[in-house]
Amino acid sequence: MRASAERRRLGEERLALALDSGVEGIWDSNLANGTIWISERWLARLGYAVDAIEACQPMDHIVHAEDRDRLTLAMVEHVKGLTSTYECEHRVVCRDGTSFWVLTRGRVVERDGTGRALRAVGTQIDITHRHEAEARAEYLALHDDLTGLPNRRLLRQHLERAVMRPWEGRSTVAVLTCDLDGFKAVNDTLGHSGGDRLLRIVADRLLQAVGDGGTVARLGGDEFALVLEGLAGPDEADAVARHVIALLGAPIEIDGMVVEIGVGIGAAMLPSEAITADDLLRRADIALYEAKTIGRDAYRRFEPALAARHSSRHLLAFDMKEAIRRGDFFLAYQPVIDLVTDRVTSFEALMRWHHPERGLISPGEFIPVAEETGLIVSLGAWALAEACREAMTWPDEIRVAVNVSTVQFQYELEHAVLGALGGAGLSADRLKLEVTESALMRDPEGVVATLHRLRALGVRIALDDFGTGYSSLSYLRRFPFDKIKIDRAFIKDIAEPDAAAIVRAVVGLGERLGMGIVAEGVETTERLELVRSEGCDEVQGFVFSRPLPANEVAAYLKSRRVSAAA
Repeated sequence: MRASAERRRLGEERLALALDSGVEGIWDSNLANGTIWISERWLARLGYAVDAIEACQPMDHIVHAEDRDRLTLAMVEHVKGLTSTYECEHRVVCRDGTSFWVLTRGRVVERDGTGRALRAVGTQIDITHRHEAEARAEYLALHDDLTGLPNRRLLRQHLERAVMRPWEGRSTVAVLTCDLDGFKAVNDTLGHSGGDRLLRIVADRLLQAVGDGGTVARLGGDEFALVLEGLAGPDEADAVARHVIALLGAPIEIDGMVVEIGVGIGAAMLPSEAITADDLLRRADIALYEAKTIGRDAYRRFEPALAARHSSRHLLAFDMKEAIRRGDFFLAYQPVIDLVTDRVTSFEALMRWHHPERGLISPGEFIPVAEETGLIVSLGAWALAEACREAMTWPDEIRVAVNVSTVQFQYELEHAVLGALGGAGLSADRLKLEVTESALMRDPEGVVATLHRLRALGVRIALDDFGTGYSSLSYLRRFPFDKIKIDRAFIKDIAEPDAAAIVRAVVGLGERLGMGIVAEGVETTERLELVRSEGCDEVQGFVFSRPLPANEVAAYLKSRRVSAAA
């Protein structure tokens, strides 16, 4: 009897606590007869008058029909003692028929002598905003935010289902990948807002082209993909491709300006031999590449002969696009040592690619392909951001050096640098950009102007691979580089009189111009001593360390004394 009174007292206290908490939804359920009391404020939230729901009516009256079984199961499990509290997310129905999401929580506060549950109390909290946010996040994970179209991830899921279906006797499915012609010119002329408007118009026209029988996805940038199902054969896909070319070729007015673009299209079909969704997209990409080589507004359908004609270089480019999306690239960091103090002054960030099938691929193989295809722009921006982020974990005196490609100068390099510095919180004087002579030769005026603007921000600039170009001295006169990096070819042969004389001359030139000299590719103690004797300021090479994974940099720094950067 005393125990029963104690349980009742605890139940009353818990109910009072709930009432005092200010939560709108309070309920008190008599489990013996099925009646329930609901707080007045919660009844008002549901649109009912205080006396509109009698105590004899159960909670089911306001619970969404699709959620009642789940709510009942949660209560049953709690009553049986399987859970410490009764908890369930579900919808409640208002008097006007609308519904919203709530979190119902409670617990049994009274049992009889046999342990049978007699009474439970609890709360209901409106969690509609959270559910909407979760639904929005799920939507954004599968859709392009600019156009609202499915993104590559959702497209791939769609294709995986298509590939797994049995195709014997079924209709044709076609995948068309599209790359806009002339988009960059429009984007440069009208700015990013104009470019975004153009992409939305393109999305609308593509949806018009496929109608109800297809799916349109945005793969990124100015790339789109169409999935056409229920086709009688490949000829229907060809007809849709021609229709797309015609629709996108029609003039488009943006901000009072009429612009014209084109599109290249590549197609791959199902049914075919057993392939994966990635294979299907790759085939469409191969066909698209062939179409782009033909010229503007071209269309190609995949054929086995196309793959045979593709060089390993082109296939590497396709693999590279996927590797960028998967995050297969990483940076390794090679230290640069001050020969006077024997301390680390900086690390050069070197790009690495671990191919899932081929293993590590040499930068000498993939960098030229990235430059040819323009992928170096996104790769370079990633490398800048990643290197700056990693440098923030080092001592403040240590700089990070990042190589800059010729192509990056054509695509808002300053914006990428500012974004990387701002995103990481790294001061500009801790970033050093390494520029080759080939970059300077391609567009001397534009590159030098960009370097001056970056230098004004505080970014350090080094001339990389010095001595391999044709106009080295003229560039030294036109731009005040912070460092000159002597190409490893001269360092390798430094024991030879001619090579040593060149190194000596460069060192003297650097002294007169106020530029530090870095010897690259120093791999032996003998070469190190020769480089030291010729007066080089800093050294980089295997004699001190191979390029290190990011997680080994801290240990390396502990093994050496760290000095302020020169």
